[in-house]
Amino acid sequence: MILKRRAQEILSLADKTKRDFLQKDEALSGTISIGSGEFRSTEYLAKIIAGFRRKYPNVTYEIYSGNANNIRDYIERGHLDIGLMSEPIDMRKYNFVNMPIKEQWGLFAPVDSPLSEKESISPEDLKGMSIVTATGDFNQSRIGKWLGDYREQVEIAATANLPYNEAVLVKENIGVMLSINLNCTYENLRFIPLRPALEVSTALAWKKEQIFSSTTSAFIDFASQYLKGISCDEI
Repeated sequence: MILKRRAQEILSLADKTKRDFLQKDEALSGTISIGSGEFRSTEYLAKIIAGFRRKYPNVTYEIYSGNANNIRDYIERGHLDIGLMSEPIDMRKYNFVNMPIKEQWGLFAPVDSPLSEKESISPEDLKGMSIVTATGDFNQSRIGKWLGDYREQVEIAATANLPYNEAVLVKENIGVMLSINLNCTYENLRFIPLRPALEVSTALAWKKEQIFSSTTSAFIDFASQYLKGISCDEI
């Protein structure tokens, strides 16, 4: 009974926090710069921005798309306030709050490819194949490590920093595409999950000991409470 009552109190507090966030306050203004990789968790970032905008309608946003290395570099150089990036996060440099879903890696193959008939893709399935994948150090990437001993038996035909560009290359039979599943539909391509499964967590991060504007500080507090509220709702 005590645990049940405590859970109800937490849920009640979460509901109050959400109601408070919805009250409009035009005192804050300015621009918040946010870097984001292309993830399904970006949907939660959009919900956070929408909620904060209802409370503070005079705040505007600059969204920069990039990978984790780009975003970290821009944060370090002061071009971005906050970044949505894949984990691990360097806890010595950043404060962060975890996003509530995991990103699933898989393969996009043409529907007429023999691979498209499979229910899952193993490293051995890609032996001798041409690959289109994200820009970066392939050997040290999650995909490179997932391939293991087969890493040297695939050809990196092309890299790109946006999944849409990768998909266009796959449609021209340049290679198959290893990418996160963004719940996007690409014409004549089929998504197939990897086996063993490869998943990645993401987090909203900001630099430790950074002096932020009152607007950015309020946004960080809002985002943190919003995401904690989601966790409370799952009790």
